[in-house]
Amino acid sequence: MYLKKFLAKNIQEGWRKVKETLGEDAIILSIKEINNSFEIIAASPEKKVESIKKKYTKFANLKNFITELEKSSTDEHLKEEIEEDIVLTYTPIIKEDLENISKKIKSNPLNKKFIILFGNISSGKSVTAAKLAAILKFERDKKICIASFDFYKIGGSEAVQTFAEIMQIPFVKIESEKDFILNKDFFEEFDHIILDTPGNINELKDVEKFSYLISKGSQTENILVIPLTKKERLIEKDIHYFSKFNIEHLILTKYDQIENKIPLYYILSISNYPISYIANGVKVPEDIFHAEKLLEEKVL
Repeated sequence: MYLKKFLAKNIQEGWRKVKETLGEDAIILSIKEINNSFEIIAASPEKKVESIKKKYTKFANLKNFITELEKSSTDEHLKEEIEEDIVLTYTPIIKEDLENISKKIKSNPLNKKFIILFGNISSGKSVTAAKLAAILKFERDKKICIASFDFYKIGGSEAVQTFAEIMQIPFVKIESEKDFILNKDFFEEFDHIILDTPGNINELKDVEKFSYLISKGSQTENILVIPLTKKERLIEKDIHYFSKFNIEHLILTKYDQIENKIPLYYILSISNYPISYIANGVKVPEDIFHAEKLLEEKVL
């Protein structure tokens, strides 16, 4: 049975909305008056659920739903209706489509020598760099070095440097292409070098150009870090911009800060890149899990 909440000025308008959305066989479960309007909870029989699934096959119309949701941001009642429609409609579809989801998961990440983290400002790159370093050092017993290009703003590299010192991992600050070349022999001592890039890399043309060049190397694994708290249109914009850096997979951060799974569903629907890890807090190294857990019902 498919449940849906409707808000209307009067009972007649509410019943019309119910019939238009759920069909003539819809059942009214409850009617409640709230702030001079009526909240109606209605249900449709199983046949209606199947028609809804066909209408919204896989993820085809989720982007249109998101666009409509943003346009209606000034109308809270409509926004709640659309948001609920997304959750109720897409949750069962996504859960049933496990094969499609499994294709969007990076099964064996963090294998190349240079692991470069890209992402916009406040994406959580620095904490993510520390978490990946912990995974590689303590879980895989690898020899790790952390390097940072993020010295263009106050505190840009200090956070990841602090984490490196706590974990007793060598840290290198890269302020130019020359610095990277001078450290080439030093880097040879390590199994992996994690590179943290600036969030405003699009404004730093020299760094952008150099990052682009090294991202094309055969020994680089390029990761885009995306916070799930970001607006959907900005997520799509970031994916489009950072695609030039030969992105291999995504890490999604701030999972603990979202109220529902809509941002996650949205990324699954629009991105051609697989997801490797999901970060759900700021504790290092605890608050990160592999995306395979998305196949478990309790997470998805």
